[in-house]
Amino acid sequence: MVSSRSQSGDKAKASDSREYAMPFMTQLRTVMSRRFTAYWRTPSYIAGIMLLHIFTGLFNGFTFYNIKDTQIDMQSRLFSIFLTLTIAPPLIQQLQPKFIEFRSLYKTREGQSKIYSWWCFAISATVVEIPYRIVAGTLYWCCWYWPVFRSSVVARGTFTSASVWLFVVLFEIFYTTFGQMIAALAPNELLASLLVPVFFTFVISFCGVVVPAIALPYFWRSWMYYLTPFHYLLEGLLGLVVHNEPITCAQKELAIFSPPPGQTCQQYAGGYATSSGGYVVTQANGQCGFCQYATGDAYAASFSVYFTHLWRDYGFFWAYCLFNFAVVFLFSWIYLGGGHKLAKFLPKLPKGLKKGKKEKGNKVARQQENAGEKMEGGNIGQV
Repeated sequence: MVSSRSQSGDKAKASDSREYAMPFMTQLRTVMSRRFTAYWRTPSYIAGIMLLHIFTGLFNGFTFYNIKDTQIDMQSRLFSIFLTLTIAPPLIQQLQPKFIEFRSLYKTREGQSKIYSWWCFAISATVVEIPYRIVAGTLYWCCWYWPVFRSSVVARGTFTSASVWLFVVLFEIFYTTFGQMIAALAPNELLASLLVPVFFTFVISFCGVVVPAIALPYFWRSWMYYLTPFHYLLEGLLGLVVHNEPITCAQKELAIFSPPPGQTCQQYAGGYATSSGGYVVTQANGQCGFCQYATGDAYAASFSVYFTHLWRDYGFFWAYCLFNFAVVFLFSWIYLGGGHKLAKFLPKLPKGLKKGKKEKGNKVARQQENAGEKMEGGNIGQV
């Protein structure tokens, strides 16, 4: 009986070919719990995230406080949204050291010990950031949206406010995965930090704010304008905050001209103004004043922004977030050992080239050894 049990135990032990001691879901739950605990025990990091969102939100909100409905105020809405996009680089550089530190820990200790798989590392490294980013994005939205659009909040209702919040939260998820994607590409914190402005320049330069789409060179307009994710974020946010917003041009914004004798301003230029998206008003002195835009939608159309693309843009922006997440997985796998597997499929070097490299390496080693012996001999002679 004893021998039969020992033999069955040996068979069970021999048939256990698992790479890790625990099932995947147990690994994931444990690693996620540990990462959340580690973040909770780093209050300086969490406080930095929250304070940066609050201060930048208040700065943006009170820079464009209580925007009205003139033509220049439409431009101020656009610039306020653009300022929201520019908070991404410092937030990205804030989160990258956490990712690289966690990756180094896994590669040097936990991955070598087969404690848990690299899948658990990649999932937990990203997911642990998301709850804090949602809270931080909500704080930013409160500090920015209500001061800037205070005069039109009641008229717009909850749809616009809630939709802007959804885009802001999705923006938080995007830059988190975007920053971790860059960190996954880089071998260390310094290179990751240097890559951020390179990537961000391409993302922000062709979104249609710095240069409107119609004014971009054809080469960039034909592909980069549609490839940059901020194009869809900008279109969604700007389309929301100017939709159905009437524009009342200030006196200095009107183009003043005199109508022909016997005609009113509406008879002379009303048809043209309506077809071009503007309107004409009659001044107290009988002259005509032409306003270029009658509604916020007409202003947004000059930047190729359309409210009808709202949920299309929201879906596209989700696709960019998922793409970033997939690239984090891919390059984490390559960095943590998958590169050796890929090397097997690469063409091998010719034997002569391998031999030449080996001899060159041996020659360099001999030269270094001879130089060391000479230095030792010189030191002995001096003694």
